[in-house]
Amino acid sequence: MRVLQSFGIAVLVASAFVGTYRPTPAQAQIAPVTAQVPPALRAAILSGNSNAIIAAINTLSAGNPTLAANLAAQTASFAESMIATNPQAAVSAAQAAVNIVSSGSVQNSAPAAANNVAAIAARIVVNPAVILVAPQQAAAVAVQAVQVATVPVVYQANPAASVQVATNSYTTVNNPAVMAASPTAAQQVTSTINQASSNPNLSGSNPSNASQMNSILVGQQTTTNQNPVEQPSTSQPDVFIQEPVQPDSELINNASPT
Repeated sequence: MRVLQSFGIAVLVASAFVGTYRPTPAQAQIAPVTAQVPPALRAAILSGNSNAIIAAINTLSAGNPTLAANLAAQTASFAESMIATNPQAAVSAAQAAVNIVSSGSVQNSAPAAANNVAAIAARIVVNPAVILVAPQQAAAVAVQAVQVATVPVVYQANPAASVQVATNSYTTVNNPAVMAASPTAAQQVTSTINQASSNPNLSGSNPSNASQMNSILVGQQTTTNQNPVEQPSTSQPDVFIQEPVQPDSELINNASPT
């Protein structure tokens, strides 16, 4: 009886602890992501090899574009949770995920998932920790992300998110470290945003599209011009020459000889 009573008390105590436990917000966000990722895909993501991740998604989706888009979205979410611990693996996974949703069939089958992947990827690459370890990859992902987000069917799934992708991508490629590693990325992103600003298919789902896209470019130029480099002055400073004071001759003449 005593054994049973002790066991019953232990169960009640354990139940009380379980009932009062609450995961932190970060744990609540990451736990579902890691739980949903298939083991083979999870292993590929943790390897940090973009090609292995793409191969895993293609194998698991078995030619189903909707499934491929969902797996890419899981990959991107998992990648974002890795930024603090492994930014290199995070950007590699983001690159693989964006590569998957760059397919037209995937975009048409699951535009919302494609938009979500582009949004997460753009958030990943604008992170300073990612830029520090992989500026060239960050540039490549930024270019692909904004291209995906401005495809009409993808844009229309979430115009606000697409505009934010353009903002984050533009910020990324104009980072000095990224510009040094990939000089042409800024021009590619700028061209994509310019085209998007005048695309009637995008403006049809978002009347503010043109002004929002243009403000991204104008905002960057304004930021650049706010801190102009002060040029050194070439003019010579004014030089004042003081005339020597002449002694009073009368004082000299009246002075007592020594």
